[in-house]
Amino acid sequence: MPTKGPGTDPLLGTCLGSFRLTRKLDQGGMGTVYLGEHVDIGSRVAIKVLHPRLSGSCQVMRRFRMEARAVNLIGHENIVSIIDINPAPPRPYLVMEYLEGEPLSALLARGPVRPEVAVALLTQVCDALEATHAQGIVHRDLKPGNLFLVQRGQGPAFVKVLDFGIAKLMDTEERTTDTAEGAIVGSADYMAPEQSRGERLDGRADLYALGVIAYQLLAGRRPFEEKSLTALLLAHQTKQPIAPHVLRPGVPSALSSVILRTLAKDPEDRYQNASTLRGALQVALEQGHTRPAARTTPTTLSTFVLNPALELPVRVTTPGPGSTSETLRCTELTRAGMFLCTQRLPPLLSRLRVSLAHPEGELSCECEVVRHVLPEEALTWGMEPGFGVQLVEPSISFKAAVAHLMLGQPLDTLRPPIDPAAEAEVEQVLAPYYVRGIEDLYAVLALATDKSCEELRLRARRAGQVLERLCERPISPALRARVHVVLERVRKAADTLGHPRRRALYDAERGNFAGVVRCLSEGLTVSQLEELRHDFLARHPHSQASLKAHLARARTHHQSGMLALARDDYERALLLDPLSLDLHRQYHAVCRALEREAPVPPRNKASGA
Repeated sequence: MPTKGPGTDPLLGTCLGSFRLTRKLDQGGMGTVYLGEHVDIGSRVAIKVLHPRLSGSCQVMRRFRMEARAVNLIGHENIVSIIDINPAPPRPYLVMEYLEGEPLSALLARGPVRPEVAVALLTQVCDALEATHAQGIVHRDLKPGNLFLVQRGQGPAFVKVLDFGIAKLMDTEERTTDTAEGAIVGSADYMAPEQSRGERLDGRADLYALGVIAYQLLAGRRPFEEKSLTALLLAHQTKQPIAPHVLRPGVPSALSSVILRTLAKDPEDRYQNASTLRGALQVALEQGHTRPAARTTPTTLSTFVLNPALELPVRVTTPGPGSTSETLRCTELTRAGMFLCTQRLPPLLSRLRVSLAHPEGELSCECEVVRHVLPEEALTWGMEPGFGVQLVEPSISFKAAVAHLMLGQPLDTLRPPIDPAAEAEVEQVLAPYYVRGIEDLYAVLALATDKSCEELRLRARRAGQVLERLCERPISPALRARVHVVLERVRKAADTLGHPRRRALYDAERGNFAGVVRCLSEGLTVSQLEELRHDFLARHPHSQASLKAHLARARTHHQSGMLALARDDYERALLLDPLSLDLHRQYHAVCRALEREAPVPPRNKASGA
């Protein structure tokens, strides 16, 4: 760490514990960092001494302890090590490893760096953040001043992440005054939109800050440089940055795209974890510096290891509207990803779902496409064309399957692991379905029978996503089978209730004439209604006598002015002939007349059925 200057300091030359303070290294808002030397063996450390005026603050002391706790929990080589802590007044202090080098802010002061240098530094920070987030911790103040560069030999600088003083445990820490939801902490130049709004944070806020740093490394400036704090925070929330390759033509456009995605306003639109961002940075850099025609040997498939004996069928599904599925051969497999053979190459960085067949149910995992091997390259290299994918947050079961395959064992001999805690969580999610029942499709979605098709589709899509994730948990085959049963009913509900024609037929069978009216308002044509009615009446010929009797009484009551009785008979008739447009018109005419007499809303006796 660089020296700030001599100056007079009463602590210089004194001892804290076994270390003598020999030189001031840095000074900040919370304290001063000194170089400490062990009085007996001469080993050197950095000692952060809290300012005396802050040692009486419970809030500051909480942050001071939190830094040591967070770093101890993570324990990663790219994060500065904390050796000891003394929280006792009058001089609380931390003993940390001593680093020789410079902060990233000093490098940035000299201007932008080459893309390969930037990626080499950024991927190390990704490694540190992956370890940090895996422990449920958000750094919340990632900035160039908190990234320290240590030179080790002739290679790229080794990055150390510093200052976890305002880090927050995402799930387990109590909300305190300094880290509570609604409090804004961090550095405004690198602050994610949700952080400046005081919203609840997760690791994607750190990825946003890293995106700002990446932008600065490549473009030589931050994405937003406003004159006031308010304008700066607003820019992070609303303005789109200029693409880095526009500012510096030497930046590969693919790398520029990765950085812009990292700076997305909505956390859902960013990379969802640090390992995925790391892979995207590496792929984008290679894209920018590699010409396929000039390559004479295959590039290393990152963490993929060639296994020519492996011929594994993998079902590959493209998510979203118009979802497609096909079975491809996997010829390379590691714990991190796989290579799939095909002539049709999906876009780089696109998301797919891969599934492995198992006797007790498919094991699936989301993946990101990180490599292409074009047909001409495959011919040169003596391999098949295809693409490599990186696994994104594989489940315990999927990891176990990959490990089993890598040992050369057939997948049908794998006994997937079972986690009792996961089983309890899955049972908790399934319980409401079985309480409501899964035969009635409206009950499956827990929605009223007069809701719009769009509302029903949205509820089914959300429920399906939750259930699909449950299938990936380490649970027993019997419990997974129950999840699949409910998932199939949710999919059936989406397919049936989300489309007016199919929904009208379903509603007719259960006597839900209010649902039929909703279908007419959402695009069901009169000719389609008549066609459905013709088939419906053909399937229910024995109801005709009762239908005629109810209609006769309804019309008699209507003509006699006994509207409430007429309404009741029309409803009984609609239960038997719910697809009759004329009958709906007569029923609603009686309901409107009743409303004029007394404001009583029309009823649907089948709505609670």
